[in-house]
Amino acid sequence: MSLDIYCDGASRSNPGEASVGITIMEQDIEIDIISRKIGIATNNVAEYQALIDGLKYCNDNNVQNVSFYLDSKLVVEQISGNFKVKSEHLKVMYGEAKVLISKIDNFTINHIYRVNNKRADELANQALDN
Repeated sequence: MSLDIYCDGASRSNPGEASVGITIMEQDIEIDIISRKIGIATNNVAEYQALIDGLKYCNDNNVQNVSFYLDSKLVVEQISGNFKVKSEHLKVMYGEAKVLISKIDNFTINHIYRVNNKRADELANQALDN
């Protein structure tokens, strides 16, 4: 099984009420979603939490071939090793993500523009609105 996972985090007021939205795709068909509030958080924390939730989904479902797509350039570049993680609270989330990634045989992460991440954004905003 090869999946494409689109993730987005949202925070109103930054920090403020925050959520994650994740769409799990197999051959261009949405097979699952994650849409939930995560409490008070910054946008960067919400973006990392969306990635972590997607990675946990992979680990829980023994997904070994996955491509992630995020519109957070910061998270993508930090996970890729191109940017340093300076924030102490993000270092913890970065470490958790790296442990989860290490359990996946074939992992890629890609930055996409927000316009190409509409479904994940919609799911994150639905969680905040409910």
